[in-house]
Amino acid sequence: MDILAKIKLDISSCIGESLGVPGDYIYKVMQYPPKEEMGDLAIPLPALKVNPQKELEVRSKFVKSYNVSGPFLNVKLNEREVFIELFSSMNRDYGLEKVERPKKIIIEHTSANPIHPLHIGHLRNAIIGDTLVRLSKARGHDVISRFYVNDSGRQVALLIYGLSKLGYPEPAQGVKKDIWAGLIYAMTNIILEIRSLTDQLKLAQESEYREKITKRDELVGLASEIRSKNQEYFDRIAEAVKNDPDPEGKINEIIKRYEDGDPEMKAVVRKYVNYVLEGFRESLEKLGITFDYFDYESDILWSGEVKSVLRSALSSKARIEYKGTEALELNKYVDEEIRRELRIPEGLEIPPLVLTRSDGTTLYTVRDIAYTIRKFISTNAEQVINVIAEQQSVPQIQLRAALYLLGYPEMAKNLIHYSYSMVTLPGTTMSGRLGRYISLDEIYDKVMLTVLEKTKDRGGVNVAEIVNSAIRYAIISVSANRPITFNVSKVTNFEQNSGPYLQYTYVRAYNILAKYPHEINLNVDYTDVVMEKRKILMALLKFPEVFKVSADSLQPETLVSYLRSLADSFNSWYDKERVIQEPDERKRMTRLNLVKGVETVIRNGLQVLGISSLTKM
Repeated sequence: MDILAKIKLDISSCIGESLGVPGDYIYKVMQYPPKEEMGDLAIPLPALKVNPQKELEVRSKFVKSYNVSGPFLNVKLNEREVFIELFSSMNRDYGLEKVERPKKIIIEHTSANPIHPLHIGHLRNAIIGDTLVRLSKARGHDVISRFYVNDSGRQVALLIYGLSKLGYPEPAQGVKKDIWAGLIYAMTNIILEIRSLTDQLKLAQESEYREKITKRDELVGLASEIRSKNQEYFDRIAEAVKNDPDPEGKINEIIKRYEDGDPEMKAVVRKYVNYVLEGFRESLEKLGITFDYFDYESDILWSGEVKSVLRSALSSKARIEYKGTEALELNKYVDEEIRRELRIPEGLEIPPLVLTRSDGTTLYTVRDIAYTIRKFISTNAEQVINVIAEQQSVPQIQLRAALYLLGYPEMAKNLIHYSYSMVTLPGTTMSGRLGRYISLDEIYDKVMLTVLEKTKDRGGVNVAEIVNSAIRYAIISVSANRPITFNVSKVTNFEQNSGPYLQYTYVRAYNILAKYPHEINLNVDYTDVVMEKRKILMALLKFPEVFKVSADSLQPETLVSYLRSLADSFNSWYDKERVIQEPDERKRMTRLNLVKGVETVIRNGLQVLGISSLTKM
């Protein structure tokens, strides 16, 4: 139950009676003062069209005192009544408020190309996506998580081409399959790029010759580096590519055969794509991340859904010829009203949505339309959330606009692009196609080593869960639209602002309660609710509201910030006063109730963030 909402409604009603203003309106404009000493609640009187000098009387039992300061009516809450109301109704699920009308929601996230291991950029996508799933489920929504397997593009064809030059080998026993595939992909790509640049140099003008030779020299250096990881593979691919008169033709043939559903090519591509997905699952399961469905792009092609979308697009009034191929003109047919409905920035020039290549085969943009329609229709979803990097903002806008023009306005309105910014490690640059990236597994292992070092003298500690909390917290504590620099020493700090810090705070609260052998009751000393203890009480009161705001606005960082602040207040108090050892029984009971509240709130908060509340650290 949201006790704070009940208290605010009661106070709003009382103020409304005194001022002759509807209580529900007062409730809507009620705020929190910027400084704690000003009060617990603030009502902007000008918003009520009330003279600040007008006398008023607030008869709510929850109000201890009130005063008018400038244009605000500031209210200080009665600690006794708040304490009774809160702890007489607090249960194990306190704060996890359910929505009145649950939605069917699809959340698609991670969706990395199945050609190499997940890297640090995918880590942010996966943790954000999984956290949104958990938050929305805790809020009461019916949520399905999906991973889109892009198995029909050039990158997968490039991997298959490289594998074909090796005779379609099997990964060695004990080798992680996504790492193995990623090495072959990078080798193949570098060898082909060097060949392409060598051919270009033969025809290059003097003005561009130096630039191309420099680029080729850089690639040759990278080739030497990657060759050292498996000389046999590299040399065999290089020799085979050297003797192939038309590598690009072979790659395009792989793409076409797979898109056409050739049985032999289907078997080959699916086998190796699934090897990579096996590696993905292994990596993600370390962080407790799983999916309800893996959706293959090829299935949408073979089912005829993409052809259906293409037919619809080609018969649309927005169809145009663009750079020698078919496209949809979006700007002309998306007016200002539609832009507002689809959350398209004012004045943005929307590029034409290209539908096909020059050879008539479809592009990923058409497949995205078909996949979006499938996501909505297959489960009668009311909302689809795509967790995709900010670099895809324009394609996601094109997708919404195209859906609208093709006759799916409700889908377009309820398709959400959850954008996130880059995440980097200090002093690193990445390129998957060149085999230069920091994998999710490497990040996990680095954090694991640091946590092992910090806990080596503590027996019975669940190191894996501390690693999970450190990595998750580092990602979700920062707003998605802000870049992150991932610093291993900071994310494993047990003392402040980290996942392990919140877990350690929970351990403190849990162990106090575990050591107290009797039942906790409400025979308390309300005069003891002062300073940090009062701050803790008011923070506990706000938890249901914070959870609702965090879940409804899809902002996990709001909940993380709240939990960190509560942990800071609790730890500051914990270091100053005794709880179980307090000789005054009623004061002891006051403090035990507060500890119980902290234990409940941190446990529930961590749970919806995918972090375990440990009992020993």
